[in-house]
Amino acid sequence: MKLKFIYTILIATTISISGIAQTIGIETATYINQFKNIAMQEQIRTGVPAAIKLGQAILESQTGKSRLATEANNHFGIKCKTEWRGPKIYHNDDANGECFRVYENAEASYIDHSNFLKTRTHYSFLFKLDVRDFTSWAFGLKQAGYATNPNYPAQLIKAINDYDLAQYTLIAIDQKKKGIDFIITPAPVQATDTLVKAAPVLHPAPSKEVPPATVSLLENTKVTINHTKAVLATKGSSLLAIANQQKINLSKLFEYNELAEMNILDQDRILFLEKKQKYGGSEIHTTIGSETLYSIAQKEGVQLSSLLALNPSTGKDSVLPAGQKIKLKVEAAQKPSSKKSKKGKKK
Repeated sequence: MKLKFIYTILIATTISISGIAQTIGIETATYINQFKNIAMQEQIRTGVPAAIKLGQAILESQTGKSRLATEANNHFGIKCKTEWRGPKIYHNDDANGECFRVYENAEASYIDHSNFLKTRTHYSFLFKLDVRDFTSWAFGLKQAGYATNPNYPAQLIKAINDYDLAQYTLIAIDQKKKGIDFIITPAPVQATDTLVKAAPVLHPAPSKEVPPATVSLLENTKVTINHTKAVLATKGSSLLAIANQQKINLSKLFEYNELAEMNILDQDRILFLEKKQKYGGSEIHTTIGSETLYSIAQKEGVQLSSLLALNPSTGKDSVLPAGQKIKLKVEAAQKPSSKKSKKGKKK
């Protein structure tokens, strides 16, 4: 009976891979089938959308074929950073010989990717987005600095659409409601002890032509931040075109975003389509460096005038050091004691 069950599972898995492969290719289909469960389980655990995780893994690891993936089990291009105490590998990326993390297996890379996003304050705004809104997540990752490629959001959105990855986000939502975990079988270990312990050796990163983006960067980019509707718009976009597309008066677009008039966006920006809230959703914003009160007002969906009033010693355009606490709302006043001593009665 047990053998029959296993045989049935194998047949079902084979049919599943074959069906996907007919439209997206056997290598990509195999990769998705191998890691979809860990991606969905991580969505349940941390809130990182399975569609985003799989899409990023496909791009960053070249469907598991990149040097970092095959030699270091690093499927997301995560660098060492100061807190990493595990094994390392050196690889040419934005600069020569950069330090990247080495994992015991690919699943550990998937888990660390979730932890990496979840524990860094400059990614915290992503977790306020709808887990199904992969478009906003894609733009948000670029805004937070995950990738330097200006076309990264378009490439990620295209991968999610081409490979129908959004379905795994929906499956994870359903399984979370049912309280069911996914069965995860670790992939074969790729990294070897010899590699991990060896002295750093620099290898030129293989050049890869990036195809031009086929997705409009202004399509489906609506987000809600602190109960306020907004869009994520990219540098070089026409403000008038955005206003017309969102059916809002151009002057209102400038007013709601406390933005000086301009024709073309000077940088990637969050643009609010209605008046921002007077106070933030949380009490404190901890700066990550190179932030200003204005940029915080946009990230948190709070009126700049409120931030200036709550933080009087901070200038509107002053660049704030990392770790500074910025108040987003008035501290709750202490409630007076309801207990009153009655005359003639001892306490």
